[in-house]
Amino acid sequence: MKNIVLTLFTLTFIMSCTSDSGPTEQDTATFNNHVESWKMAASGFTSEDPEKVMSIFADSLTWNNPEALMNVTKTKADLTAAVNFYINTFDNITFTEDVYYGGSLYSSEETSSSPNGLRVYGNWSFTDPETGADVAYKWMGVLRFNEDGKVFDFADWFDVSSIPSQINGTYKR
Repeated sequence: MKNIVLTLFTLTFIMSCTSDSGPTEQDTATFNNHVESWKMAASGFTSEDPEKVMSIFADSLTWNNPEALMNVTKTKADLTAAVNFYINTFDNITFTEDVYYGGSLYSSEETSSSPNGLRVYGNWSFTDPETGADVAYKWMGVLRFNEDGKVFDFADWFDVSSIPSQINGTYKR
């Protein structure tokens, strides 16, 4: 009897150590839908379609833009103005070398394994039509999606100050 109990305990322990606690199929599908939403929005820059870009953002959006401090947020109207500025000012806007990460088991704010948090990394590039200068920079964005699949919280980071110096030909990599 003692051996049977010891064997059952050992098997239970081994099974609990080897169980897969990875994402569910539903969470993976949700994550993949969010990635596709971002890719579709980013392609709106290339097709010069600001409505396509903005279609993934909720009306209640809070946006922490690259020039702002972490406690400064802007609205969907502010992001719309920024999107329109880039589309109306520059040519050949593309987003490449993109990678995506979802959820967060560890955070300084709220621990979560939700697929509704999306981190995006990639390179933006475009051409200044006045000078013909090619501009490129690394970019990171954090998007939080609501139950309707819309982004309600967005923060992005890149070296905004490099754009004028790249256009002027004075930027050193």
